[in-house]
Amino acid sequence: MSLLIVIINYRTPQVTLDCLASLAPQIDDVSDTHVVLVDNASGDDSLPHLRDHVERNRWRWVTIVASPLNRGFAGGNNLALSTLLDRPEDKYVLLLNSDTVMKPGVLRHCVAVMDAVPSLGMMSCLLLNRDGTVQLNARRFPNPLRLAAASLGLPWLFPPLFAWADPDDPAWDRRTTIRDVDWVGGAFMLIRRKVIDRIGGLDERFFFYGEDTEFCHRAQCRGWNVRYDPRVAVVHLGGASSDPSRVSARQRDAMQWEARYLLQRRCYGRLCEIFIRAVDIASFGLRYLKLIVRGRRNTPEYATQRDVLSLLLRGPGTRAAVWRG
Repeated sequence: MSLLIVIINYRTPQVTLDCLASLAPQIDDVSDTHVVLVDNASGDDSLPHLRDHVERNRWRWVTIVASPLNRGFAGGNNLALSTLLDRPEDKYVLLLNSDTVMKPGVLRHCVAVMDAVPSLGMMSCLLLNRDGTVQLNARRFPNPLRLAAASLGLPWLFPPLFAWADPDDPAWDRRTTIRDVDWVGGAFMLIRRKVIDRIGGLDERFFFYGEDTEFCHRAQCRGWNVRYDPRVAVVHLGGASSDPSRVSARQRDAMQWEARYLLQRRCYGRLCEIFIRAVDIASFGLRYLKLIVRGRRNTPEYATQRDVLSLLLRGPGTRAAVWRG
């Protein structure tokens, strides 16, 4: 067996090195494991810092690739996935966020699960926050009906009737339950090589959110299952490449809204995208008017509703200005 691990660095060299250090003890657990580390045009001292530490630690299993431009999460991963053409022996690919820390035995266990269940196209494990709480990295697909109900707040206003519409799918224990799910996050996604050969890589129309959901949806449409298995764990610090020192909260929100509508278009069609955008505008518009009627113009809540409504009305497609300008 052979495993290719892909890690993207964007202005987080020390976080990335901590990730590699946690990986090092497990490299020999899966034969012929190799890491491709893509620097996504960080424009800082990331490259020399990474190269120096990789050389000093003698991590010969790491290959550093310098992208001439920031290709986003999907594009950066696809750049590394192109090396599969030269490595026909690779049986699995692990997409791994740079802000993760591996617990013992993760690689060995997950590859063994994939070997034992040929119908699995991809899988993930238990993801923990820094404080040990559980992240909801396995969720339901945000199909149009589910997303519309959630936009109107129905799962929280009428839980018995609309619990099915909560995209986070919180009603099961992620610490103990092994199950097939709709999709798993790209912070830790182990993929069978055959899936990539048959459906291609990540969709580069997504820049920084939504690409993992779309990829799982595409794979399931081709008959592959997605597994969540919490018997091993990874600590995911979260947001390292999109913290306020790298991108503002407003810019990050714009990218999330952009991905929300692109996901509807790619998975369910243009009419569904238009429908969800209309529901969102109506929902935020009603909340906005309600605050005006109640005389709450000087509150943070009013400012938030106003800013989101303005963003939705003009269209959130701002990723080029955010990352590539």
